[in-house]
Amino acid sequence: MPFPCVDANELRERRLQEESQQREQDPVDGGPEPSYTKVHSGYKVYRHEQPFALDYGSSLPSFQIAYETWGTLNEAKDNAVLLHTGLSASSHAASTPENPSRGWWEEYVGPGKALDTNKVFVICTNVLGSCYGSTGPSSPSPLDPSGAPYATRFPILSIFDMVRAQFHLLDHLGIDKLYASIGSSMGGMQCIAAAHLYPERVQRLASISGCARSAPSGIALRFAQRSVLMADPHWNRGFYYGGLPPHVGMKLARQIATITYRSGPEWEQRFGRRRRGSAEEAEAGIPERMRAPALCPDFLVETYLDHQGEQFCLKYDANSLIYISKSMDLFDMADWALAELGSQRRAAHGEDGGLPVSPTDEAEMMENARAAKGGRKHISTVASPGAHTYMPGLARGLSRLNNIPALVMGVQSDLLFPVEQQRELAECLRMNGNRQVMYYEMDAPHGHDSFLIDVANVGGALKGFLY
Repeated sequence: MPFPCVDANELRERRLQEESQQREQDPVDGGPEPSYTKVHSGYKVYRHEQPFALDYGSSLPSFQIAYETWGTLNEAKDNAVLLHTGLSASSHAASTPENPSRGWWEEYVGPGKALDTNKVFVICTNVLGSCYGSTGPSSPSPLDPSGAPYATRFPILSIFDMVRAQFHLLDHLGIDKLYASIGSSMGGMQCIAAAHLYPERVQRLASISGCARSAPSGIALRFAQRSVLMADPHWNRGFYYGGLPPHVGMKLARQIATITYRSGPEWEQRFGRRRRGSAEEAEAGIPERMRAPALCPDFLVETYLDHQGEQFCLKYDANSLIYISKSMDLFDMADWALAELGSQRRAAHGEDGGLPVSPTDEAEMMENARAAKGGRKHISTVASPGAHTYMPGLARGLSRLNNIPALVMGVQSDLLFPVEQQRELAECLRMNGNRQVMYYEMDAPHGHDSFLIDVANVGGALKGFLY
């Protein structure tokens, strides 16, 4: 029984084993979304040569951060915007003379655009743990005499760790205060973490399709992705470098992710129930309604997912996906979660100045958490079931953002970061007395990826907020 999709996977593995050229297929439907390209050059590198303490107890002996910039830093150095990326993005947010290829936020960065480079100096980094120039699992381990990659010897990271590394870069550039901290998806988590760690250095923040607390639904989805990846025998407990990578696992993980990035209405609009059929049937002129069904990708939506998975598995490091997605799962701005994280960091590193909360704040947060257990529950205007149980703690954890103007944007069709999470963030900020919170909710069909696609609405809101 022929299975073209299975045969293709097996063929790819044979070719990889023979170190021949890898197969790539043409897009079925390019769609409106920009592509995340594999970046090899065109970025600058900041090298931090001192040990870098991490929240969950480990340290990096050193690290490097890849970054790119657009616009001009003014004399006062107060017009800098730190643009935080999502999970799979690189520092290449927009084209540059060093790398003229389109960036993942090309339509937002440049003269007259939402991030107007006639007014602001934009900095975008590849996050710590990634694979596009920054230190991550695929980087050579300085602790290994052979210089082999870290692989799964790489330490667990927090979102706060990523942000601390970025602020070391800002220190290197002589930037004491940001005009704005902006991020979407995981980038939204980062801009919240930045404002929490350095409230005196962040003048305003914009969180787009982000959250202040990873919800169980998001954790479950990312766990499923990691599970199929780690089940690939070629993953080899993370030590696949120099051999056959876990392409099948990565492909399946990306397919799961892509389903969460878009929405049902968009699938219906773009693909409906149309089928592709075989090349032989197409050449023979057999109409679609008469084509025989197949167990391999048959519906156009299936071929689209197959393409997305195929492309991604050739561009992104599997271990980076595992580590960064885990960092997202661990993100929780509730006061008790911050206090516990602070306790872990202090136990490992002492008073190193990088705590997510101060010891005084930690004690107060723990006491508030204990008191809240027996006190009256907050009745939230947010409709999410159970939100009233954690929102008081979430609000207390966000108290350092009280005086920072904030833009919060959500999308009604978002499956990965449901719009309730953006409503929670905006409400918690307002509960704390922040009167400078702007909340926008978009009725867009593109789901989570609307921040990449809906330039008019997202860009317009950013412009209105920033200038």
